[in-house]
Amino acid sequence: MVTAIGVERASGESDWRGLFGGLKQGQLHPEGWYAVALSSEVLPGRITGRPFLNGRVVAYRKGSGEPVVLTAYCPHMGTDLASGQILGDELRCNYHHFRFGPGGECVGVPGDNRIPPGARLFSYPAVERFGLVWAYNGEAPLFPPPEVRDFAADELVCRARRAHVYENVAPWLPIGNTFDFLHLRHVHDLGFDFDFGRIRWGKYEAEYEIDFDSPTSGAIEQRIRVTGTNISTHVTVGATTTVGVTTATPVGTSLELYLVACVAKDAGRSPEAIDSELREQEGFVDALLADDIRVMTGIEFRAGTFVQEDQPMARWLRWVHAFPVADPAAAHR
Repeated sequence: MVTAIGVERASGESDWRGLFGGLKQGQLHPEGWYAVALSSEVLPGRITGRPFLNGRVVAYRKGSGEPVVLTAYCPHMGTDLASGQILGDELRCNYHHFRFGPGGECVGVPGDNRIPPGARLFSYPAVERFGLVWAYNGEAPLFPPPEVRDFAADELVCRARRAHVYENVAPWLPIGNTFDFLHLRHVHDLGFDFDFGRIRWGKYEAEYEIDFDSPTSGAIEQRIRVTGTNISTHVTVGATTTVGVTTATPVGTSLELYLVACVAKDAGRSPEAIDSELREQEGFVDALLADDIRVMTGIEFRAGTFVQEDQPMARWLRWVHAFPVADPAAAHR
């Protein structure tokens, strides 16, 4: 499959070694689940406007609390619907009172006027998970929303944050650190003995388990799952068991990195104990992120002269390159 995130050869084919590691306005992005906003930013009865992928969206909650993510501009005269109102499960434009259902269809216009056939918004498939509101970049999801190993989403206490913004960095680059064993061993000083053949590459997910000797955390086991090209989750088993979710969302030529720390729900633990474990997970990830920010800032990525320890990274790049790309909202901007 030839995708828009590779560089085409003269033959018309696209080579994974030519993957474009930056962001261009209007480029196609891989299909998948992308974080739109923190759950805490999408409040009942309020409309939240957010930049997203190549455009802008609005997010709100239906009466049931279920999130809705729609393209942001009214097809009548282009008003940003973040200034509108929520009426039941519908969204009403503030300019001429065109009304739209959560599926994006126009359900009413003022007066006796007929609803124009083209009066509709694109409704992204949307879910809420791990303290984030997610939207799927595509007409219909090819795979389910992200999950972590060993835990259902409702079994976890999660604390999410928007941690960093990169300029001109593709989302699969920071997530690709999951497979950059050369970097993990020699930059982050993690000790491990790992057979690369133990990575299980599925069509839309990849998984592996690894034992690390960390200079800060001691001996830990991590159970890794990568979903799509932009989501990494890890269960860390050491003195305690914590869960981390890392995901990256392109917004124009910038990249928003979200981090989520989670621990298992346990009614017998005090809020202070839960907070301590969440801070443990956040501290572990922040220590890694500090180096990664320095590495990614100003990067002009190219797949160059790889060495033996780069085998999983090369496999990751081929995997990313094979992903279908989409821009389902292009006609609704």
